[in-house]
Amino acid sequence: MFIPLIVFAVYLVSIGVIAYIGAKRTRTLADFVAASGQLGFWTYSLLMIGSVFSGMTLIGVAGLAFTTGWANVWERIIGPPFAIAFGTIVIGHRLFRLKDRNGILTIQDYLAYRYNDPKVMRVLAGVISAVTCFVYLIGQYTAIGVVSQIVLGIPYWMGAVIAAVIVVAYVMSGGMFSTAWTTFLQSVLMLLGIYITVPLIISWVGGFEAMNQALIAMPEIQNATRGVAEDFMFAKYLSKPFAPAAVPLAGWVYNLTLFGITVPLGLMVAPHIVNNMLTFRKISYTRWSPLVMYIIGFTAIMLTALAGMAARVAWAEGMIDIPSLTLGSIEVKWSDMAYPTIASKALPYWLFVLLLPTILAGVMSTTDRLILTAANNISYDVVRNALGQNISDKAVKRINLLVIPLIGFGSLIIALSPQQLLAWFIWAALSLMVNCFFFPIILGLYWQRMSRNAARLSMVIGFTVTLVTFAMFGKTIYIAGIPVYSVLPGFIASLLTAVVLSLAGK
Repeated sequence: MFIPLIVFAVYLVSIGVIAYIGAKRTRTLADFVAASGQLGFWTYSLLMIGSVFSGMTLIGVAGLAFTTGWANVWERIIGPPFAIAFGTIVIGHRLFRLKDRNGILTIQDYLAYRYNDPKVMRVLAGVISAVTCFVYLIGQYTAIGVVSQIVLGIPYWMGAVIAAVIVVAYVMSGGMFSTAWTTFLQSVLMLLGIYITVPLIISWVGGFEAMNQALIAMPEIQNATRGVAEDFMFAKYLSKPFAPAAVPLAGWVYNLTLFGITVPLGLMVAPHIVNNMLTFRKISYTRWSPLVMYIIGFTAIMLTALAGMAARVAWAEGMIDIPSLTLGSIEVKWSDMAYPTIASKALPYWLFVLLLPTILAGVMSTTDRLILTAANNISYDVVRNALGQNISDKAVKRINLLVIPLIGFGSLIIALSPQQLLAWFIWAALSLMVNCFFFPIILGLYWQRMSRNAARLSMVIGFTVTLVTFAMFGKTIYIAGIPVYSVLPGFIASLLTAVVLSLAGK
């Protein structure tokens, strides 16, 4: 217990020192919001990786792979790596030529400029962005609590609270420079941790081939060892690239709507990701950074998924025990515990201890970016620009000193009641993001006919239909008996609104 606490303390001190240096570098509002567009190649690339490879990657992806195995391989191919790489090409490249000439620091700046709508569009985009970032944050705190309980041995709630206090403090101090520079270190730690630990975990269950053979025989193994039904947690689909269309989560139709629309497109236009695309120094970065980000991102997320599959094999064979979680009156396996649980058994103690900063780095590198984005939405986009308050740069920073703790600790309160699979939190937030921002941004950049009213209503209708769909049907709707992820109605409604109103108007 003593050694993990030392590692934890060293990690926190390192982050604090870097955040302080970033705070000293922050002199203007442009520095605080967008690092004045001065980030270098590797700082930008690792900022993008760290912003999407979060608790969802290190905890959620492993938990998903524990549950569905290879049946959700699509997420590893066209998920976060595709989003940041392709987004830099189709959005970052276009915005670069506009940002300096038009003083664009946030995506709300761009939308206000593109649609000549400095008030209504800013308020809509700013408020929706803050709400979606808030939801996204819940999943990050869940991941922090999970790893704190397994590695540090402290209660779930205590780990989440400690991390919230730390990240809120350094985001308040230095804005984007502190966030970018701490994320650089955190991304390096996260990637090294994944690349070192996962091969050892796979070796512990017998190697890659033995793991896959066990996945093929999973129903029989589970019945023999655990005494559970053959279809328990998608056992008969673990070795397949996808399940039949009638199967939720693992089915190929569900995969297309969740991992073909929600994850890649939602991340591509997520406000904190698009705002990152306004921070790099040279347009030449859009030539090679997408390839670098995709290669690093794909290998990291695939290895994390393999750790989850190895944990499923180890659990089925009685080598580890995954903790349970009570949801209402039902007790379920807490799949998000897969990666840290198998690591605690498979790794040497000194390496297992180093898993703590690895996962914390992945989680906090996204958490800080979300908090900063949501705070800037309120202070910079809404209060100063949309409402036309003639306030100074210092006043904007003072507003952030109030807003940042409200957002950081408000989302923490909800996260103190965890769910079985934290990925659902992330996917819900991404559903709102894609259905609000995808068509106003992409069509605004590439279709001159896209109009102001179409953009406004596309955002409002996409947001509303998505909320109503989730409220009425939950995560899944059924079309002709086929389960589909609940993002689809809002996505179609947002698209039709954008296209029809643009064609009908002047």
